[in-house]
Amino acid sequence: MHLRWLRFLASIRRRSQVAVRVGPKLSEEPIWDKTKGELRIRGQRHVAVDAQGLCDHLDLIAGTKVAEVIMNQHEFRQGKEDAASIRREKPDASIEQLVDLVANAETLSGIGVVKVNPPKTAPGPVDLEISNPCLKRTTGAAKSFLFSYWCGIFSELFGKEFKIDQITYDEKENSMKCRIIPK
Repeated sequence: MHLRWLRFLASIRRRSQVAVRVGPKLSEEPIWDKTKGELRIRGQRHVAVDAQGLCDHLDLIAGTKVAEVIMNQHEFRQGKEDAASIRREKPDASIEQLVDLVANAETLSGIGVVKVNPPKTAPGPVDLEISNPCLKRTTGAAKSFLFSYWCGIFSELFGKEFKIDQITYDEKENSMKCRIIPK
Protein backbone atom coordinates (compact mmCIF):
# COMPACT_ATOMS: atom_id res chain seq x y z
CA MET A 1 0.00 0.00 0.00
CA HIS A 2 1.42 3.41 -0.98
CA LEU A 3 1.22 5.98 1.81
CA ARG A 4 1.78 9.72 1.81
CA TRP A 5 1.51 12.37 4.42
CA LEU A 6 -1.51 13.90 2.78
CA ARG A 7 -1.68 17.63 3.25
CA PHE A 8 -5.39 17.63 2.43
CA LEU A 9 -6.35 15.41 5.35
CA ALA A 10 -3.65 16.82 7.59
CA SER A 11 -5.06 20.31 7.21
CA ILE A 12 -8.52 19.03 8.10
CA ARG A 13 -7.26 16.98 11.05
CA ARG A 14 -4.59 19.42 12.24
CA ARG A 15 -5.15 20.27 15.90
CA SER A 16 -1.95 22.09 16.67
CA GLN A 17 0.20 24.68 14.91
CA VAL A 18 3.12 24.24 17.35
CA ALA A 19 6.40 23.93 15.48
CA VAL A 20 8.90 21.29 16.53
CA ARG A 21 12.30 22.92 16.76
CA VAL A 22 15.66 21.21 16.70
CA GLY A 23 18.34 23.71 17.59
CA PRO A 24 17.77 27.11 15.99
CA LYS A 25 15.67 25.92 13.02
CA LEU A 26 12.73 23.68 12.18
CA SER A 27 13.70 20.05 11.77
CA GLU A 28 14.18 19.03 8.14
CA GLU A 29 13.61 15.36 9.00
CA PRO A 30 10.22 13.83 9.78
CA ILE A 31 9.62 13.51 13.51
CA TRP A 32 7.54 10.60 14.81
CA ASP A 33 6.25 10.95 18.37
CA LYS A 34 4.59 7.64 19.21
CA THR A 35 3.59 8.82 22.70
CA LYS A 36 1.48 11.63 21.17
CA GLY A 37 0.56 9.75 18.01
CA GLU A 38 2.08 12.54 15.89
CA LEU A 39 4.08 12.85 12.73
CA ARG A 40 5.60 16.25 11.99
CA ILE A 41 7.36 17.39 8.83
CA ARG A 42 8.94 20.85 8.97
CA GLY A 43 7.01 21.49 12.17
CA GLN A 44 3.57 20.77 10.71
CA ARG A 45 1.47 17.85 11.83
CA HIS A 46 0.72 15.30 9.11
CA VAL A 47 -1.01 11.94 8.83
CA ALA A 48 -0.17 8.88 6.77
CA VAL A 49 -3.01 7.87 4.44
CA ASP A 50 -3.61 5.71 1.39
CA ALA A 51 -3.17 8.38 -1.30
CA GLN A 52 -4.35 6.10 -4.13
CA GLY A 53 -7.54 5.20 -2.25
CA LEU A 54 -8.26 8.85 -1.46
CA CYS A 55 -7.73 10.01 -5.06
CA ASP A 56 -9.78 7.13 -6.47
CA HIS A 57 -12.61 7.92 -4.04
CA LEU A 58 -12.57 11.65 -4.88
CA ASP A 59 -12.65 10.80 -8.60
CA LEU A 60 -15.58 8.45 -8.00
CA ILE A 61 -17.76 10.76 -5.89
CA ALA A 62 -16.99 14.09 -7.61
CA GLY A 63 -15.99 13.02 -11.11
CA THR A 64 -12.46 13.12 -12.49
CA LYS A 65 -12.47 16.80 -13.54
CA VAL A 66 -14.04 18.12 -10.34
CA ALA A 67 -11.76 15.97 -8.16
CA GLU A 68 -8.78 17.29 -10.11
CA VAL A 69 -9.91 20.89 -9.48
CA ILE A 70 -10.55 20.28 -5.77
CA MET A 71 -7.15 18.69 -5.24
CA ASN A 72 -5.47 21.36 -7.41
CA GLN A 73 -6.90 24.18 -5.31
CA HIS A 74 -5.71 22.59 -2.10
CA GLU A 75 -2.25 21.49 -3.22
CA PHE A 76 -1.51 24.76 -5.08
CA ARG A 77 -2.34 26.81 -1.97
CA GLN A 78 -0.32 24.47 0.23
CA GLY A 79 2.68 24.76 -2.11
CA LYS A 80 2.55 28.56 -1.98
CA GLU A 81 2.30 28.55 1.82
CA ASP A 82 5.17 26.09 2.21
CA ALA A 83 7.42 28.05 -0.19
CA ALA A 84 6.72 31.29 1.67
CA SER A 85 7.46 29.61 5.01
CA ILE A 86 10.73 28.12 3.81
CA ARG A 87 11.76 31.42 2.24
CA ARG A 88 11.13 33.23 5.56
CA GLU A 89 13.19 30.61 7.37
CA LYS A 90 16.03 30.74 4.81
CA PRO A 91 15.96 34.25 3.28
CA ASP A 92 19.47 33.98 1.82
CA ALA A 93 18.94 30.61 0.11
CA SER A 94 18.93 30.42 -3.68
CA ILE A 95 15.89 29.18 -5.54
CA GLU A 96 17.75 25.97 -6.28
CA GLN A 97 18.49 25.43 -2.56
CA LEU A 98 14.86 26.08 -1.62
CA VAL A 99 13.61 23.68 -4.29
CA ASP A 100 16.09 21.03 -3.08
CA LEU A 101 14.64 21.32 0.44
CA VAL A 102 11.11 20.78 -0.89
CA ALA A 103 12.16 17.91 -3.16
CA ASN A 104 13.88 16.18 -0.23
CA ALA A 105 10.80 16.64 1.97
CA GLU A 106 8.58 15.21 -0.76
CA THR A 107 10.86 12.19 -1.14
CA LEU A 108 10.90 11.65 2.65
CA SER A 109 7.11 11.91 2.77
CA GLY A 110 6.64 8.98 0.42
CA ILE A 111 5.77 10.73 -2.85
CA GLY A 112 8.63 8.97 -4.62
CA VAL A 113 12.12 10.11 -5.58
CA VAL A 114 11.69 13.69 -6.82
CA LYS A 115 14.06 15.28 -9.32
CA VAL A 116 13.54 18.87 -10.40
CA ASN A 117 15.72 21.36 -12.20
CA PRO A 118 14.28 24.84 -11.55
CA PRO A 119 14.97 27.93 -13.64
CA LYS A 120 17.75 29.96 -12.01
CA THR A 121 16.26 33.46 -12.17
CA ALA A 122 13.39 34.04 -14.58
CA PRO A 123 10.13 32.09 -14.60
CA GLY A 124 10.35 29.42 -17.27
CA PRO A 125 9.35 25.80 -17.88
CA VAL A 126 10.17 23.34 -15.09
CA ASP A 127 10.57 19.63 -15.72
CA LEU A 128 9.80 17.35 -12.77
CA GLU A 129 10.35 13.63 -12.52
CA ILE A 130 9.09 11.35 -9.76
CA SER A 131 10.61 7.88 -9.79
CA ASN A 132 8.59 5.19 -8.02
CA PRO A 133 5.62 7.57 -7.63
CA CYS A 134 2.99 6.84 -5.00
CA LEU A 135 0.33 7.49 -7.70
CA LYS A 136 0.51 6.52 -11.34
CA ARG A 137 -2.45 8.30 -12.97
CA THR A 138 -2.10 11.33 -15.24
CA THR A 139 -5.64 12.65 -14.70
CA GLY A 140 -8.03 13.42 -11.88
CA ALA A 141 -7.13 13.94 -8.24
CA ALA A 142 -3.88 11.95 -8.62
CA LYS A 143 -2.55 14.40 -11.22
CA SER A 144 -3.16 17.38 -8.95
CA PHE A 145 -1.99 15.54 -5.86
CA LEU A 146 1.46 14.97 -7.35
CA PHE A 147 2.05 18.18 -9.28
CA SER A 148 -0.20 21.10 -8.24
CA TYR A 149 1.85 21.49 -5.06
CA TRP A 150 4.86 22.24 -7.26
CA CYS A 151 2.87 24.80 -9.24
CA GLY A 152 2.26 26.61 -5.94
CA ILE A 153 5.94 26.35 -4.97
CA PHE A 154 7.15 27.93 -8.21
CA SER A 155 4.34 30.50 -8.26
CA GLU A 156 5.47 31.74 -4.84
CA LEU A 157 9.19 31.64 -5.63
CA PHE A 158 8.89 33.52 -8.93
CA GLY A 159 5.83 35.71 -8.25
CA LYS A 160 4.10 34.43 -11.37
CA GLU A 161 1.46 31.70 -11.51
CA PHE A 162 2.54 28.31 -12.84
CA LYS A 163 0.33 25.54 -14.21
CA ILE A 164 0.65 21.91 -15.25
CA ASP A 165 1.35 21.60 -18.97
CA GLN A 166 2.07 17.92 -19.73
CA ILE A 167 2.22 14.71 -17.74
CA THR A 168 3.37 11.27 -18.78
CA TYR A 169 3.80 7.99 -16.95
CA ASP A 170 6.48 5.57 -18.13
CA GLU A 171 5.44 2.14 -16.87
CA LYS A 172 8.74 0.49 -17.80
CA GLU A 173 10.76 3.11 -15.86
CA ASN A 174 8.05 3.51 -13.17
CA SER A 175 8.39 7.26 -13.54
CA MET A 176 6.00 10.23 -13.76
CA LYS A 177 7.21 13.24 -15.71
CA CYS A 178 5.57 16.63 -15.68
CA ARG A 179 6.26 19.98 -17.30
CA ILE A 180 5.09 22.99 -15.34
CA ILE A 181 4.96 26.34 -17.15
CA PRO A 182 4.24 29.95 -16.21
CA LYS A 183 0.75 31.12 -17.21
